Amino acid sequence: MRKSDFKSVIGLFLGWRSLLFITAFLAGIIIPVFGSRFPYWDRVLTITNLPNWVWGFGNFDGVHYLKIAQNGYSSNLSQAFFPLYPYLVKFFNIFSKDKYLDLQLFVDPSYFYTAMVLSAVFFIFALYFLVKLWRENYNSKTAFLSILLLCSFPTAFYFGAVYSESLLLLLIVLTFWFAKKGKFFWAGIMAALASITKIQGALLFVFLAVEFFVRYRKEKLRMSKKLLFDFAGVLLSPSGLIGYMFYLQESTGNPFFFLSAQPGFGAERSALPVILLPQVIYRYFKIFFSVNLFSLSFFNAFLEFFITMALIVVLIMAFRKMKFSYWLFSALAVILPTLTGTFSSMPRYALMAFMLFPFLAVRYKKDIKLIIIAQAFLQVVLLSMFIRGYWVS
Repeated sequence: MRKSDFKSVIGLFLGWRSLLFITAFLAGIIIPVFGSRFPYWDRVLTITNLPNWVWGFGNFDGVHYLKIAQNGYSSNLSQAFFPLYPYLVKFFNIFSKDKYLDLQLFVDPSYFYTAMVLSAVFFIFALYFLVKLWRENYNSKTAFLSILLLCSFPTAFYFGAVYSESLLLLLIVLTFWFAKKGKFFWAGIMAALASITKIQGALLFVFLAVEFFVRYRKEKLRMSKKLLFDFAGVLLSPSGLIGYMFYLQESTGNPFFFLSAQPGFGAERSALPVILLPQVIYRYFKIFFSVNLFSLSFFNAFLEFFITMALIVVLIMAFRKMKFSYWLFSALAVILPTLTGTFSSMPRYALMAFMLFPFLAVRYKKDIKLIIIAQAFLQVVLLSMFIRGYWVS
């Protein structure tokens, strides 16, 4: 580990984290009315006795992760949230507990403290390995600009919230890193962990299969112990998801309950059958013509639609201009969520298409400062709304 790289990442993270807290603090002044558009906030977050500009980073999905960390999958439909992140929060929770707290009603504040620390640690290491990966694939300047594009992205604040995005990012980056080094077994382990963090992690199986084929095609697939060992890593990659599906089969009778539970969280998602992209686009045009132009619903729908369409355009532009396995993973990470019939949360899911950032940094190097400023401004707006209890992604 190069100390200079790690120090640079720490400095960048502290600056970014500080700006998030400053924005969150000012949000309480600019938006005085708390939206409370999600359940349990009074029993999971305010009980921490921290100010809203701190506990607000546990809003929305965060309360579900914290409840799972303390009580497991005891709440109805909580199986929609994959287990690795909340169980790591439970495992690493070394803070003292309030022994007089009614755990049937409240979540001990120690889980919030642990989650915030873990999200920070995961993101720091994800940034570190991203710098290494991008420097080897491109150059130091492109790597630096790409990191700035990632940190300034409108929904990048989720990396600092009680969400599993920081953990998923780290595991995906480590999968890419080990695959680049030809260590497919270790890449498979990272991918397996990613697949039990979020459903997008299971897409790493496709990435590893492509990487394995490309590497061993050059060697004409000569049978060897290393080939078998590496192939085992590829097969291992979706095992986290498969294991979770077995658990759901035993506990609920439905191995796809993580999909079936989605409509219960108000995102208007369909479980099965899948809904194709043209149908989703048509739905959004109906929304645009049926809701108030100045309403929060219109703003959210427009944001979801715009970011999704922008990603698709970038994917088309980047085709054959970046490494195919990276492009394919990014494309699948963008398309998969749309198959549920909505672009809801797409601004957040877009974070996992981060391998597109070096392409943008190279192609638009003259406009990169303007892009970063525009992204950062929108991140300030979205974070302010999120902290004050208004759904954004």
